[in-house]
This record gives sequence, C-alpha cells and structure tokens, in this order.
Amino acid sequence: MYDTTPRSGFPDDDLRRLFRLLARTGRLLEPHGHTELRVSMSEIFALGELGDADTLSQNELAARLGLEKSTVSRLAAALERRGWLSRERDPDNRRFYRLGLTPEGRAATESIGREFHRTHAALLDALTPAEREGLTLGLNGLIRALEEHDG
Repeated sequence: MYDTTPRSGFPDDDLRRLFRLLARTGRLLEPHGHTELRVSMSEIFALGELGDADTLSQNELAARLGLEKSTVSRLAAALERRGWLSRERDPDNRRFYRLGLTPEGRAATESIGREFHRTHAALLDALTPAEREGLTLGLNGLIRALEEHDG
C-alpha cells in the first residue's frame, strides 16, 4: 500500500491512485473517437442503456445511469440534436417522455459497440488468465462493497 497521508484533503491511497490512472490511461475524461464518431462517456452509457432497453423514460434512464434528472434531460437533448434520440410524450402519462434511439442512433450505438468489443477483446487477451480472474474477482468485490456502502 502506499502513503495514505492526506495532503490536499483527498485520500491518497491505492484505490484513488488506480482510479486516476485508469481514467488517465483509458482517456475516460475526454470525448472518444469511435470510428468517425466523437462521443462522451455519458453519451456512450446512455446509448448503451437505450440500446439494451429499446425505450426508457427520462427518470428510468437517470436511475440506470445514476445521474440527476436535470443532467439526463441535457444529455437527452444533446443526443436528440445529434439525431440519435427521439423523445415522445408517454401515452399513459403525458408528464413523462419516452426516449428511444432513432435509426441513426441505433447505427451509432452498434458502431460504438463493435469498437468496444474489439478494444475489450484486445485488452483482455493481453492479460494472463490469473490477471483476468483477479480483475473479475476484484471488480465484483468493489461493486459489492460500493453497493453495501451506499445501502
């Protein structure tokens, strides 16, 4: 373990260091170029959720992404401006919008998904079987701990 003495008020431990390195080396904080597309991580996650679910309310998408409703509203508006998302009033409750991918949005989602599949396969192939097993075990443990911490 490394020095956990806080100098800036932030924890200075292995978890923070690893998250910082993952964000930096994975370029998670900048728009991603997937084929000809430039998309943010929020857009990628939203497209993935909508691709899996077909349609969602803005509230459902907010819950799945763990984001505030106002943030998802802005995200949906940005995806709609790109022509990737349709927003229609929910026929059962006119106060809510149903979000769905347009044909262009589905094509973008599929293109990004293919690129992720190639990238993930290459990254996992670069790991030894023991590293892959350790990564799976460790990430599942971290998710469990985060869920328990929030609960």
